[in-house]
Amino acid sequence: MSIRNSEELKQVLSDPKKLAKAFSRHTYGMLAWVDLFGDKLKTIKGLDDKLVVAKVIADNAKHAKLFSDRARELGETPETYKPPEIGQKIYDILETYDNTFDEFAYAWGSLIHFSALLSLYHSVADPQSQQVIEQVEDDVIGHLTYLEKYFETNADTPEKKERAQEIIMVADKIYADREDEEINWYAAG
Repeated sequence: MSIRNSEELKQVLSDPKKLAKAFSRHTYGMLAWVDLFGDKLKTIKGLDDKLVVAKVIADNAKHAKLFSDRARELGETPETYKPPEIGQKIYDILETYDNTFDEFAYAWGSLIHFSALLSLYHSVADPQSQQVIEQVEDDVIGHLTYLEKYFETNADTPEKKERAQEIIMVADKIYADREDEEINWYAAG
């Protein structure tokens, strides 16, 4: 998956105050996923899938708290973050999916991108921020493992495999586009 300007992003986020802005942005995003998947939970039929979504919701709330607390410790006020139009589009796209397969494919693409971001953040973070990132990374790895198994079982035709890949690419593109815009916001303040 793509982070188009990884070296520039590393340079900007090596300043802890700028990394705090990234934590604020992710606090917002994680809470958006909590709300959106919370609304979708009642439509998910399989008990195993429902349990995973409930865990993802709880983990996202926990991650939002971890990132929010760390952002505050670094001098940022995460509750003031407002996403740019491209950022809000991420959540608008998720709302358009109306079945578990598509929702999970979009989440998978999102998590693949997020995992790459966490690795990048970890490489430039101070030790306390690294500890927070590592806690989040552990859960993200679990979510990715579940989704990988889900698609091994449920993307059982060439058409379904293609559909999953198309949606993963939608997530990858929108997140990469967002990074291109957010890097300017990180650098500005």
